[in-house]
Amino acid sequence: MSMSIGGIVSGLNTDEIIESLMKIESIPKNHIATKKASTETFISALKALNVKLGSMTEQAGKVAKGASFDVWRGNSTDPSVTVTTAEGATASTLEFSVDKLATGKSTLSGALSDAGTLLTDGEFTFTTGTGGEMKSFAVTPESESLEDLASSINGLRDAGIKATVIRTEVGQRLQLTSTTTGTNEGTFAISSGSGESGFQTMRQAADAQITLWPSLGLDGTQVTSASNTFSNVVKGVNITVSKVTDEAVAVDVNRDTAAVTKLGTDLVSQVNQVLSEIASRSSVTTSTDKDGNPITTGGIFTSDSTTRSIVTGLTEAVMHPVGGKSPATIGISLGNDGQLTFDAEKFAKAWESDPAGTQAFLSELGSRIENVGNSYSDTYEGSLTLRVQSQQALVTEYGKQIEQWDIRLEQRRANLVATYTAMEVALSSLQNQGSSLSGALLSLSGNSAK
Repeated sequence: MSMSIGGIVSGLNTDEIIESLMKIESIPKNHIATKKASTETFISALKALNVKLGSMTEQAGKVAKGASFDVWRGNSTDPSVTVTTAEGATASTLEFSVDKLATGKSTLSGALSDAGTLLTDGEFTFTTGTGGEMKSFAVTPESESLEDLASSINGLRDAGIKATVIRTEVGQRLQLTSTTTGTNEGTFAISSGSGESGFQTMRQAADAQITLWPSLGLDGTQVTSASNTFSNVVKGVNITVSKVTDEAVAVDVNRDTAAVTKLGTDLVSQVNQVLSEIASRSSVTTSTDKDGNPITTGGIFTSDSTTRSIVTGLTEAVMHPVGGKSPATIGISLGNDGQLTFDAEKFAKAWESDPAGTQAFLSELGSRIENVGNSYSDTYEGSLTLRVQSQQALVTEYGKQIEQWDIRLEQRRANLVATYTAMEVALSSLQNQGSSLSGALLSLSGNSAK
């Protein structure tokens, strides 16, 4: 960097003069920096809009698929019976009584001072399951204390046995309980120490059992399950019981109108989020300057053709008739504020009266909205995605131009400093010459007088 002597000779504030000139020289660079900043703000707005478009497109794609409407809801006349549905469920009804709940085996040892009588050569061994599903386990506790034995048993991940040490006035007891249920899966047998004779069985393993149509007294209507959930009675329907019932329980499975209605609600909500995003960033505000003159300021999307076309495309996709019928027939309408409204009650009535037709109508709307969304937000070919990429390229170009201006301005500053420094040096030299000449003239005048 050049050194400035700051107007020592001339008396001028050369540093201030240089700064003023540099401000003028920097005007083009500042214009570019302003464009770069506004473009970055625009990109951020486009990205935020693209996120909302992506969510809307995903929801629309879900609505466009027929499988999304295959939702069912089960109800029971007894709160101890719960019903859930899975793939393949259809409208159905069933009546049954709950005869038995599924249980796992539970045994209790006699009063013990330690675990010595339960071990063989320091090991506690047992089997779980029956027949071909039987598994053998062996643990070696760190000591013969019941606590160490229980800890070793509980440390087995796949054994399915929970050990608990219980203290009584006559000594400690070890309780073993299967963590699984069912005649086959929920049983176990102890083979070390005195084996099963060292324990009393508190509860045997058993399957849950229900009887279908109990009022008819038909043969072969008992159904069993290793757990308290019956998933093999009605296709796509899981029935879970939690207590034995004295009276018959009725279960009904029907289309889940609330879930289907939510598909429409969520779709309209997602579209509204996109429309609101564009509207809020396109709004024009009016203010006044210091002299009271009105100033009109547009939003970042006010003059943007891409976002306007998104609004047009979505509005047409939603409000264009389907099969000659208006979307209002299923509860969808467009308000004066540009927002969609969804009448859930009207939709539910349309669904109850014509499920197939209402599904086809909403699926068509979902397909249209999905197509509009993909045309703008697709990762590779979406118009909005490409717009973001072009604006990012513009920001990069602005950055390069700013760097070039920085180099140019640095050189210009150096030239100004050198020019004013040379001026000060020249003035200093002239002053020195003047002083010498004045001295010489004075000397001549003095000699002449003599």
